[in-house]
Amino acid sequence: MKYNRLSLLLCALMLAFGCSAGVSGKTGSGGSNGTGTGGSTASGGHGGSSSSGGSNGTGGSSSGNTDASLDGACAASSIGAAPVPLDLYFLMDSSLSMKETTGAGTTKWSAVSAALTAFFTDSGSAGLGVALKYFPDEQSGAPASCTMTSDCGTFGNCDFRDTCVSSGASTTAVSPLCIDASTCGSQTCSRIKSCTDGSYCAAGPTAPTTACAGCTNFPGYCHLRDICTSSEYATPNVAVGTLPGAAGGLSASLSGHTPDGYTPTGPALTGAVSWAQQQQTSNPGHKVAIVLVTDGLPGGFIPGFPPAECAPSDIPGISTILSSAATGTTPILTFVVGIFNPGVEATTAQTNLNMLASAGGTGTALVISVTDTNVTQELHTALTQAQTKAIACSYQIPPSTGGTGVDFGKVNVQFSGSSGSSTIPHTSSSSACDKGGWYYDVDPSAGTPTKIIACPSTCTGFNADVTGHVDIVLGCATISVT
Repeated sequence: MKYNRLSLLLCALMLAFGCSAGVSGKTGSGGSNGTGTGGSTASGGHGGSSSSGGSNGTGGSSSGNTDASLDGACAASSIGAAPVPLDLYFLMDSSLSMKETTGAGTTKWSAVSAALTAFFTDSGSAGLGVALKYFPDEQSGAPASCTMTSDCGTFGNCDFRDTCVSSGASTTAVSPLCIDASTCGSQTCSRIKSCTDGSYCAAGPTAPTTACAGCTNFPGYCHLRDICTSSEYATPNVAVGTLPGAAGGLSASLSGHTPDGYTPTGPALTGAVSWAQQQQTSNPGHKVAIVLVTDGLPGGFIPGFPPAECAPSDIPGISTILSSAATGTTPILTFVVGIFNPGVEATTAQTNLNMLASAGGTGTALVISVTDTNVTQELHTALTQAQTKAIACSYQIPPSTGGTGVDFGKVNVQFSGSSGSSTIPHTSSSSACDKGGWYYDVDPSAGTPTKIIACPSTCTGFNADVTGHVDIVLGCATISVT
């Protein structure tokens, strides 16, 4: 079926974590033209995935073969490599600005929700584990808006949103916010107004009265209305479930949710990392990642006055959290997608969100302009680029055909492509990937491995050969990097 752009982008994420864009697990027995049956199917977790796409084969595995690329003849069982199950934690910015309109006349929220719903219900997403979390969460009982501090009760001061504008001019670029004139240089700090067409405006004190005609002061917001406790964001609004069965609940949640509030990105990502790490620990055979979709830079609070519990509220502080997760023993990667107004806002967003994406191990953030006529389509186009990023390919370790358990000293990875077949050597760990190869997620001397992971340079080579396939060969002494 025809995908919208965000759908294909998300599919690209799934491919990036699995085999590779151009590499499939070999099927068939006894060579490239085999017609065996009973293909190897991934097990454990959210549906797994079947090995497929082998050259003229139709399932099954070869046994008793002699692999010419291995040292000497040995009894071997060759099984098409199957990607590990993938779980994604979608962290969705549902702040008030998500109600802004796109170039197509729909809101940002509608565009993103439509794209995600299409992805969740697409047959190509079957087997994927998905959890969904919105931010911000709001304190129960806090008023939706305020005109003075007494309106807020126990929820702090009534904060107003102002922006810098020249005294006799007006602007529709209402970011960044300001505290007072001292933060605006030669400009004034003026109240942001909300307009009936969904846009925003601010006018200086001597600007013509027609500058923001038809617009009213943006309402005040109680300082402690948004929840900034990171543990709040470690519990998804929609618990992890397997697609396509989980699609109905995810879609219903999106359609029933209303954007509101500010953008406590720091606590939200801290909680998301916590969830992902727990999910990875509970399901060691899985790959777990975070997808942040946002239209706001961290905070959104009155500059210089974020609630203390909202730390970190700065890009470097949040980057430290994501970097720690991405470089841990079991890396948790974070993809970042931004939706912004063109001009200064988008430029600033690109710079800041790139820092988050880089810290999260995914290189560059994907920033889309709201003036595009099809934000959903643009999101998809951008995310497909993630497919070619240097993300290590992760494969399941197949069970031993003899039922005695896998001998981790007799496992090899074979790649067959346009230039023939070769055995990819084993290396000790991710830190020893300078010569390429593959490694176990857990050293066999320290525990039981659950994944075979290709080094980044090796994975890039896999991706480059669209005719290639990867096999896991059991029974021959492991060939290691020399």
